[in-house]
Order: sequence, then structure tokens, then C-alpha cells
Amino acid sequence: MTNVIVVSPDRDLEIDYLTEFQRTKKVEQNLFYTTEGAETFYTYRDADLEQIKWEDEYAFLARQYFWRMDKNITFVSLGCGNAGPEKMLLHHAHAEGYHITYFGVDSSSSMLQLADANLAQESFDRNFVLADFSTAPFRQKLHELIAGDDVCIYAMLGGTFGNFDQRAIAGILDRTVGVGDYVYLDVVPRYASDAQNQQLRNRLSQLPRNLDRFFAHLLEKLCIPQESGELFGEETSEQALDAWRYAFFFQAKEELTFPCYGGSLTLVPGECLELMNVRAYNPASLKDFIESQGFVFVDEYIPDVGNLKHLWQRFLFEKQRELG
Repeated sequence: MTNVIVVSPDRDLEIDYLTEFQRTKKVEQNLFYTTEGAETFYTYRDADLEQIKWEDEYAFLARQYFWRMDKNITFVSLGCGNAGPEKMLLHHAHAEGYHITYFGVDSSSSMLQLADANLAQESFDRNFVLADFSTAPFRQKLHELIAGDDVCIYAMLGGTFGNFDQRAIAGILDRTVGVGDYVYLDVVPRYASDAQNQQLRNRLSQLPRNLDRFFAHLLEKLCIPQESGELFGEETSEQALDAWRYAFFFQAKEELTFPCYGGSLTLVPGECLELMNVRAYNPASLKDFIESQGFVFVDEYIPDVGNLKHLWQRFLFEKQRELG
């Protein structure tokens, strides 16, 4: 791969995530994306990503005062996946003469391999970082790598922001992003009308069906027979952000014991494992929340999403002050 920086080896990350899973019975997102799980995910997501018009994003960033050809622009994609959401933006920015340095960060080497292949024909400076971006070793290494760059944008695209506990991810961004740097978030917004919101709810609630192969791979990775339980989703409300949270679970139909790193786990009938969560946001409440974490709102836009059945919304914030 092109310039791979290993902060934490794959095996160490996997052990950490399995240990945490054993303790909490909640699956860390990394465990989805090992080996063929990464490719399985994009059999579903690529069709969505390809409908989002990169021209909107290019025009959005081109109107920002810091997006200038006389600046060295560092674009750090946290949870980069296959680098699909940012590929066309960076390609055209570089072709127009912007000085772009790219860092794709992911805790799955399988995802980084997909990103490397996806960007193989690009001529801007590409770097891939194997790390858990919530950790101090990652922050220290990244800050060494980007020291002296003029503009730094930390992007969380493809809905990554909505997969994390919101207080936890806000704290991670506060510790990672330097004062004067930018955060670029991609989220699913709620609609103004009840009818459209009901359609959005229906789409989100059907993710276990739409991602059946994806969940099947994860259960196989955890040595859990899929027929021994069932997948279901649950909607809750997060009042601080006025967001809908959709959590997806595997519920055991019978007593089930399966190996886990350093031991085993047992589920009794009716007991659940939390596999994944996603969110849909009230945009105004999300902006207020991010600003309360030491950032100032800069700009936003809603891209053209073609035939998709729900919107994406992009937000840009600047780090204004340190909280910790």
C-alpha cells in the first residue's frame, strides 16, 4: 500500500475490541470490517455513495476562505473506509491546483487496502494510518506528521460520526483537533414533514434486512450461529441532541455459549448483543451540541443525493478553544 503508518497492529486492535466486547456485550465497529466484511459493507453502501454529487461538495469547500491554492491543505479522514466519499472531491481539487495531503485513518487494514486501491491512480500525496483514532498514540503520531501544514480538515464522512456515543466522539474531536483546525461532518438529518420523517424511520429500521450479509459476517466472526437468534432494531431518542438513535441487536433464542478472546461468553434466552447504531439528527440541535464542545459553526449544505430515499447533510466547524 501507499505509505502505510501503523500506529497499532491489526491483531492488537482486534484483541482490544474483543476484550471490550467481552466486558460490555457491545460490538466495536472495527469488528465489522475485518477481511471480507469490508467488501461486504460496500456492496450495500457504494450504490448510495455514487449518487451523492461531488460537485456540490467541491463548490461548498471552494467558497471557504481557507480553501486556497497558496495553502498546504491536509485532509484527515477519520474512519476513512474505502475513501469513496472523499475521492472525487480530492481528485478535482488537486487537478485544479490545490496542494492536497491526504491521511486515511482506519482501525481495519482491510478497509485501508480498499482505500489504497480506490485512490491508486490519484497523484496527490496519500497516506494511510492503521490506528484507533480515539487513542493518545494516534493523536501524537498524527500531530507529528501534520506539523507545519497551513490548513487541516478532520472529516468524518459516510455517517461515521453517528455510529459513536455522542459525548465520547465529541471528546475525541476536542482532544484531536487543534485550535484553528476544522471538522467536517456528514450526518443523516431529519426532515421538516412527518411523512418524510416516517419514510426515513422505515429506511433506518430496515437496515438489518438491507445489511443481512454484513451482519451475517459479523456473527460468523464472533462464532455465533445466526440461526440461534434473531436480528432486530430499536429506536430511542437522545434528548441532548434531539436525535433518533437506531440500535441493532442480536437476541438469543436459546442458551448460547461461544468463544471470545481469553475465554467465552454465554447468552441466556432473550439476552441481546448490541451490534451497531446509527442516528438521524435535528440539524439545529446538532450544531448547538458541537458548538458547546469548543467549536464554532462555519457553514453547511445539503448535497444532491440523486435517487436516495434520505438526505445527507454536511457541517463545517472550526475549533475555537480547548475544553480539557
